[in-house]
Amino acid sequence: MKSFIKNIALLSYGLFATASIHAQQQAALFTIKSDIHGLTERALAYVLPAHSRDTLAVGKVSQGAFVLQGHVDAPLLAELHINTRIYPLPKNEYMTDRIVMLYLDNDSYQVSATQFDSIPLSYELGSSPILLEKNYQVKGGLVQQQYQRWHDALWPMRRKSALASLEAWRYEYGGSEYGDPQHPDQQKALRLEAVADSLKKACEQQSDSYAWAHPDEPYSLYLWSQHLDDRFRYTAAELDTMVAHFSGNKDAKGYAAFLKDVATARHYVKGVRYQDVTLLTTDGKDVSLSKLVNPGGYTLLDFWASWCGPCRASIPMMKKLHTERPTLKIISVSCDKNLADWKRAMLEEKMPWTQVVLSQDPKLKEQAVNAYHIQFIPSLVLIAPDGTIAYAAGSAQEIISQIKAETVY
Repeated sequence: MKSFIKNIALLSYGLFATASIHAQQQAALFTIKSDIHGLTERALAYVLPAHSRDTLAVGKVSQGAFVLQGHVDAPLLAELHINTRIYPLPKNEYMTDRIVMLYLDNDSYQVSATQFDSIPLSYELGSSPILLEKNYQVKGGLVQQQYQRWHDALWPMRRKSALASLEAWRYEYGGSEYGDPQHPDQQKALRLEAVADSLKKACEQQSDSYAWAHPDEPYSLYLWSQHLDDRFRYTAAELDTMVAHFSGNKDAKGYAAFLKDVATARHYVKGVRYQDVTLLTTDGKDVSLSKLVNPGGYTLLDFWASWCGPCRASIPMMKKLHTERPTLKIISVSCDKNLADWKRAMLEEKMPWTQVVLSQDPKLKEQAVNAYHIQFIPSLVLIAPDGTIAYAAGSAQEIISQIKAETVY
């Protein structure tokens, strides 16, 4: 009897395993074929989700072309990397890959370019991949066609924005032909940065408008999902509107993930009251944020660190703001782990406003970071006179523009 039961169990397991393998074989796959002139034999090609290092498929060039196959659970923005160096690659070697952007689903794709070297590099100092995006073409299924329509509609503005950003960067860092990198004209640098920021914002607005007008398309949902990381940007009512607006999106799994992101964003809605947290003063004493904020006036929290280049580069702008808006209280909150580095930076920068640092107590530090959703620095938060959070930004330039719009005096 035991032998019979054992045989039945083995048979059942065998049938289950066979069915599982068959199901995998029947799963829908994506196929990416190349038509790119100048590919080196045995060059490496691989595809992975944007902002991820999890490879979805990998292959090598054979007879001047490659074919990649794999599976995705839901449509996603992907990067096709092509590298002519020998595999396996040294660390960070992917930074010099040629990259093609595509919106990937389980469908057939063809990537073409007149010359391999014309495809944009993943990273090139003093340049932008956007400027070379027209050098390749991707033909594929419905989600790729939708993504391509967005790309074609936005490309002129994206190109204009990229050129402005490069001009600002080259003036400050590019060398003598663009300016004096040792003693740049700060006023000119600020003007160029302001133009670049303005065009970037206009580009984002155009992209948002396009995506909002096409709520059923997966890439539209992806674009608006990225905004949910911007804490204190939306009111609870605006989040409700977004949930309803994208409810008919074709990407069911993407929409489920979107709802989870919305749930997190509800903890950081615009207009919520600021959270009181414990910080550390320059003389090593605990202090509550509520003891520092400006009662009946605006308060600007500036999360920074001694090692953060963009943070310290923006200090001259903050000093000017401090002079022009004397009733605005600025509180610099250092994220330094080493208090000696923090104090040294304070002496060097001579910032004439309140200086504190995150608590050295891990629990109190975590509370402060979570309360204001600090995922990067610089990170700035504007508290309104009624104690609610009016705005948050990732740059001094953006927060200063908002302060002027809020008529903060």
